[in-house]
Amino acid sequence: MADIVFSGTGEPNPDLVFGGAGAGTSAPADPDPPGVASLVFWSSAAPSPHLVFGAEPPGDGESDKDATAVVAGVLPLPSLRAKVSYIAQVRVTGQFPGPAFAASAKYLTMTQRPTVSATRAPWQETGAQSGGFATGHKDSTASPHGWAAQFQAAQKEPAGMIARQPRTSRSLLVTPSARFQGGTGHRLGTGLSHQDSTPVWRTLRMAFRDGTGSRCSTAFRQQDGDRRKRPNQDAHWQVARFLSRLYQADHQIATPLPKGWAGRFQDAVPPPPGIDLPPWSETPPGPGPYAGPAHLLFEYPFGHRGTDLLFNEGPWEPNAEQPPTETAILPIRRVYMVINNVSLYRISDNALVPALGLSLSLDADSWTWGFNASLPVSAQALVEPTDGPVELRVTINGTEFRVLAENISRERTFGESSIRISGRGHNAVLAAPYAPVMTFSNQEGRTARQLMDDVLTLNGVPLGWTVDWGLTDWNVPAGAFARQGTWIEALTSIAQAAGGYLLPHASAKTLRVRHRYPAAPWEWGTRAPDFVLPVDAVARESLRWIEKPAYNRVFVSGQDVGVLGQVTRAGTAGDVLAPMVIDALITAAAAARQRGLAVLADTGHQIEVSLRLPVLPETEVIEPGAFVEYQDGSVTRRGLVRSTQIEAGMPEVWQTLGVQAYA
Repeated sequence: MADIVFSGTGEPNPDLVFGGAGAGTSAPADPDPPGVASLVFWSSAAPSPHLVFGAEPPGDGESDKDATAVVAGVLPLPSLRAKVSYIAQVRVTGQFPGPAFAASAKYLTMTQRPTVSATRAPWQETGAQSGGFATGHKDSTASPHGWAAQFQAAQKEPAGMIARQPRTSRSLLVTPSARFQGGTGHRLGTGLSHQDSTPVWRTLRMAFRDGTGSRCSTAFRQQDGDRRKRPNQDAHWQVARFLSRLYQADHQIATPLPKGWAGRFQDAVPPPPGIDLPPWSETPPGPGPYAGPAHLLFEYPFGHRGTDLLFNEGPWEPNAEQPPTETAILPIRRVYMVINNVSLYRISDNALVPALGLSLSLDADSWTWGFNASLPVSAQALVEPTDGPVELRVTINGTEFRVLAENISRERTFGESSIRISGRGHNAVLAAPYAPVMTFSNQEGRTARQLMDDVLTLNGVPLGWTVDWGLTDWNVPAGAFARQGTWIEALTSIAQAAGGYLLPHASAKTLRVRHRYPAAPWEWGTRAPDFVLPVDAVARESLRWIEKPAYNRVFVSGQDVGVLGQVTRAGTAGDVLAPMVIDALITAAAAARQRGLAVLADTGHQIEVSLRLPVLPETEVIEPGAFVEYQDGSVTRRGLVRSTQIEAGMPEVWQTLGVQAYA
């Protein structure tokens, strides 16, 4: 701590002068005006809260480490009133209030922060502009057109018939005689001693109303005990000691005796590609050695896909573009032979259910398989529900389906009787009447894929179903998803927001999410099909032409939150607008683009192709969503399978495909 000393000037002046020279000293001229002085605070290296006035700064060795702060201020001028009777030297000592000051500091890190990146767009925001279109034709007027025939109406000409025989034979009337006279009808009535009873409806009343759930708590009169105290158990025996006993045998430790064996054959070596001819052969019979790869991959067990080996005709070229391995090409044959195998079992005990015939159906607008079957009356006990519908397993030529027998009806005709059952696929447990109606929402930001996982839970516990996601995922902000319904209804709303649909798995607990148009129809020519079906393998074909508006532009928008997307078909003017689509889950550009593609793809000239073919080992059951190519001579049509119907009536099994193609 330092004292502030006020040195008087020797004159009777009550002012206090800071920085003035003492009496008898010569001081240089003060450039500052009187009454203003600089207070210099110097902070030492030692941690001390004191302010030191007038101290010397540290040496040169530490000047680089410390900094000097200068505080400039004006103290209030004290006023003094005194009565002087004689001249005397007065010394006044006092304490001033603490000075208040404001300080600012600048910190230099000596680090350069250059501009990392900048984004500049050459376009400014555009505004929506609606445009109309006009056609160059007026409404046509129907003109009736008749036709004329070259022949007149013919007149009827009666023709008679003349018999060549003379009238030698004449009809002889024979009058039958009866031994009894005509009887008189006698009605016999039946009398009952009782009249028709009147149904009496009885109302069942309960003495109690619906109870309200009441939670009851349990209170204990004892407090928690001290867990550090544990009971001890005393034993009447001490710790036993190990007792070793020596066991002697009449034989010593045997020494292993290695013994080798020799074989008459060496290790086999895979033969190289080509034909291995015997030594006495001079010329190779048939074609030359095969120059292609010699790897034969057998993926399926014996009898699953037949015993035929199909080799590609023509020479193999290493650089030639081979067809994708995913494409199943059905070969052209004179005769297609297939051994059908259809079975129906009850899953609970694997009991065989005899079936006279059954059918399965699925389309892109359904989320489960439809099932119908005809059974003999003796099988009624196998499918009668006890605690819910009976789950059945259907196997058609190696493809397994799991269905629920929900409805049972009995039919009886003269000489025969049967029962009919109908139901849906096993994923019907996610819908009414088996699933409750709940409210689904997202309290935090999620992706569409994560929303489906959240839906397939009950109080946070997964239901055991998985989702095979096949769309482009997008982000959904918190509070954007709100749906009331069953599990399957919530899943369907998420898939439909981006132009998708649910494709159930035939036997596993999996729901596949697929887009209605995995590729735009105008790009189908460059995409490899999943199945190639020749006309020789199709038993029946039917075509129906459909005309839809040729939209080439659509606006897709969210609701409370989301984006407004403008989707235009590439290469078009975008002058034919489709109706605007609004969905709460269109919250990102990825969702808007997929939904817009689904709208613009379902336009223009279309053809509905119906193909009826057997369930062959090369194709098995072709489900909706498959991309097929139908070859009818010189005409080739490509399209997406929209519906599949299977009819199994032994010994024949047929599948009918509904294919959406474009003209």
